[in-house]
Amino acid sequence: MRAPRARLILGLGVPLLIVVMLLAAWAIDSSSASGKVPRNVTLGNRDISKLPEDELANTVADLADHYTNVEVQVRTATQNYQAKAGDLGLALDQKDTVQAALNLDEKTSLPLRPFVWLSSFVHDRAGPLSFTMDSVALESGVAALGGDAVAGEPKLIAGADAITILSGRSGSRIEAEGLGDQVLRRARSGEEPIIVTANVTATAPAVSDAAAQALADKLTLATAKGLTVTAGIATVALAPATVRSWLGSKISDGHMEVTLDAEKAKAALTATIPANNKVADAKIALVGGTIQITPSRDGAACCAADTADRLLTAINSGEPAVTIDLEVTKPSFTTEDAQKLGIKEPVGTTTEWAGQPQVKSFTTYYPANGGGRILNIHRIADLVRGTVVKPGETFSVNGTVGQRTTAKGFVEAGAIANGEHVKEIGGGVSQFATTMFNAAYFAGLDITVYQAHSEYFDRYPRGREATMGFPNPDMAWKNDTPYGILIWTSWTAGSVTVQLWSTQYAYGQQTGSTESRSGNCTIVSTQRTTHYPASKVATDTFRARYRDKGKTSC
Repeated sequence: MRAPRARLILGLGVPLLIVVMLLAAWAIDSSSASGKVPRNVTLGNRDISKLPEDELANTVADLADHYTNVEVQVRTATQNYQAKAGDLGLALDQKDTVQAALNLDEKTSLPLRPFVWLSSFVHDRAGPLSFTMDSVALESGVAALGGDAVAGEPKLIAGADAITILSGRSGSRIEAEGLGDQVLRRARSGEEPIIVTANVTATAPAVSDAAAQALADKLTLATAKGLTVTAGIATVALAPATVRSWLGSKISDGHMEVTLDAEKAKAALTATIPANNKVADAKIALVGGTIQITPSRDGAACCAADTADRLLTAINSGEPAVTIDLEVTKPSFTTEDAQKLGIKEPVGTTTEWAGQPQVKSFTTYYPANGGGRILNIHRIADLVRGTVVKPGETFSVNGTVGQRTTAKGFVEAGAIANGEHVKEIGGGVSQFATTMFNAAYFAGLDITVYQAHSEYFDRYPRGREATMGFPNPDMAWKNDTPYGILIWTSWTAGSVTVQLWSTQYAYGQQTGSTESRSGNCTIVSTQRTTHYPASKVATDTFRARYRDKGKTSC
């Protein structure tokens, strides 16, 4: 009787022992895997078995980058489109995916965990992928597929006889609704590429052809008699075809609005409406020995900035006539500007030159038969006459006249270049520069640029003269007074005069002259004393270097 009992005990003990050993092995393995991914687990076809959390996070981050670029095929009834999953708003939720892999066994009841563990030696387990979907990115991504066709709005077409329309057309739109759920499901399943289907809906124009035609008919009637435009003292009648050629349309807030081509309208009006006035600066001149200011004048020409708005308002309301303003242009130098300069009298002092008194002006002399040289002196005097130099400005002969050319009326005459007597266009103008130098000298002005001749000519004050070339030498002075200065020139057959008109402020006097030798040259130094208001005086010195006759340098 004992043998059967022993066999029973053995039969029951072996299975029990196996179960105990299985549980022991599971417990040992589970304990060693604490804080790690369970055995034989994959994630997106990547083996993550036994990975600790930090290594798992790196793998999941790599998967997130991968899914950003996974291809998504969006299929409609007529065409397929491709996009990247990230562009459609899909993103791997890295935190949730990591936690789901680490807690994979927690979803299994405790009694079944040893058997799930045992089955993992035969079959891999797939860890769940967690994704998010950005609905805003999905909308923009679908719009960027290139499958949408914008509805064409009707347009107004201007014709000579009527305003007509170009009909609108329907558009189409790929619907994003439902695509997000499809992309999420297929991404979770591991499908690559991700294939989804989308509906396409038709979109209608915001404005119907009927509404556009009604507006066209209204405009045709409104422009049937053209448009009468009054601007300033002028009134013109414009033909219907001309007015209609300005018109177009745009869609705003679901409504068609009439537009007007401002440049085309301005061109048509400018061609028919004469300018009432051309802008003119004030002018200061010496007339009969008295300063005369020619008033400035505003310019007035077609058309003011709001012209297009006025024309469009009249057309929309069916008015046959409209008044517009002219565009006013202000002069750069007004009558008030001229008056404020205080130009009223000749300035300077009285001195003597060549046996003649120089009374608040300066004159130099030449033989009446001087030929081209005299023509050039007269010409440069004419070009400088009337120049106004404002306070703080600098007058330059070269800056005012520029290079002497035949086109400006200059001729060839004698000159000095590099110590040699030559012929050049504009020869002789140095006499004008010397005359200007002396006028500025005795007016007490700041002479900023000058160069004396390299040899002395008795037609000039010794040591008190200037030569000219282009671009150098130049002759320039600064208006360092609080008043404007008018340069007035005149000439006769045998002389040229420069007179400066302003308000008397300062005057200069020659108070000394010395000469010294330097090689083959004589250096002449001239001292000037300038008298200013409130008994203030200042001195400065001007120098000339004259080479000896027959010498070309010092």
